[in-house]
Amino acid sequence: MWSELRARFREVVANARRRQAPRLLAAARDVARQLPAPRFLLPTKPARPQLSRIRIVRPGNRPMRVVFEQAVVHETYSFRARVLQRGARLVLKPLMAWMPLNDRTLRTLRRIDRLSARGPRSRYVEPHEYELGGVRVESMTHRYGPSSDMTVLYLHGGGFFSCGIETHRRACERLALYTGGQVISVDYVQLPEGSVADSVQDAISAYEALLDTVEHPDKIVVAGDSAGGYLTMKIAELATRRGLTPSAALLTFSPLLSLDPDREDKAIARVSRVRDAYLPMRRIALVRERWVPEGSSIEGYASPLLASAYISSPAFFVAAEDEMLRPEVEAMALQLADRGVDVETHLWRGQVHAFPVMADVIPESRQALKLAADFARRAVGELEREPEVDPDSHEEPIIGEMVNDDSVPEDGEDIIDVELEGDTGKKRWFFQAS
Repeated sequence: MWSELRARFREVVANARRRQAPRLLAAARDVARQLPAPRFLLPTKPARPQLSRIRIVRPGNRPMRVVFEQAVVHETYSFRARVLQRGARLVLKPLMAWMPLNDRTLRTLRRIDRLSARGPRSRYVEPHEYELGGVRVESMTHRYGPSSDMTVLYLHGGGFFSCGIETHRRACERLALYTGGQVISVDYVQLPEGSVADSVQDAISAYEALLDTVEHPDKIVVAGDSAGGYLTMKIAELATRRGLTPSAALLTFSPLLSLDPDREDKAIARVSRVRDAYLPMRRIALVRERWVPEGSSIEGYASPLLASAYISSPAFFVAAEDEMLRPEVEAMALQLADRGVDVETHLWRGQVHAFPVMADVIPESRQALKLAADFARRAVGELEREPEVDPDSHEEPIIGEMVNDDSVPEDGEDIIDVELEGDTGKKRWFFQAS
């Protein structure tokens, strides 16, 4: 059959070539339709259904949730910051978790910290060491003279047992450059020589003496990171209690606002998982025994978080997204803002605790210090240039506000009660996603 049909097809084609195209070509098409399909051809595959592309958002890429609605959120971070965070988790955090906290270890840490003094100094900043109120301090100003009447009293961090003027010198030099004023770094007493109460007294003594020595006491700005942030807020509280001139502004970087940040029964909202890069939460209880030994008494409140009613100076806060101290930073910002105090809060993703002091390591540190310097210059009325702006930052609309008992929603699910010492009743924190 195949050979017969093929012969007929050739005949038709031959006739078509003899100019019989119109009629014979139609006949050829009819014959071609009758030919069986060759065996070597496979059936046509059915068309694949068109799939919709779904973007999967990983947890680490979700927008940062906040409690203080005016907080400025910095989502992006540099490769250096990522390396620093990973390295701290792999090396420093295990070391902090198992290191004995005896006097010998603490003194060894202090000796290691002093090696930082051998590092390079800024050629634009002139240091000068002296005593202020009986406390050793180091003053830094621009070599060509300050361009501001501001004086920044800086209190270093380190958990009241490590770090010092040497470890924070580069950050203070940057502040001297960015503010244009004089920066005075305080070498307050630490463990094991003294307790937190002794550190507080050194800090307020240096502040009182500074009020009597500077030309513009109304332009004193107090700044500090971590434990130094604790002392910054204590100076603000005690200045009110003692009737001293309040500071023009408070600059804090990951401040310690209570001596029990590890406790979760204080009903302070945590909107993100705590994954501190190098502060093991389980060690806080052990350190607290050294901070406040038996017989020690801290003037005023032991936790600055409870002293917001005594603080009226404009406050600047910086914290990392997942660090242990962030929830209390937002709670403090919320309390101050509720009283009408000027508050500026910056929350950074992908950073370690107190990262602004690492000015020579990551670019975000320098940016945070510039933002703090701009805030201070605005507070003293001297900001003449364009303020520092992070184009990638934004405000996250998660609202937290103080509410009275008569304005509590019926379900009450988003209400958190907080006992504050010295108040007639409870203060209520209301957190609501908008």
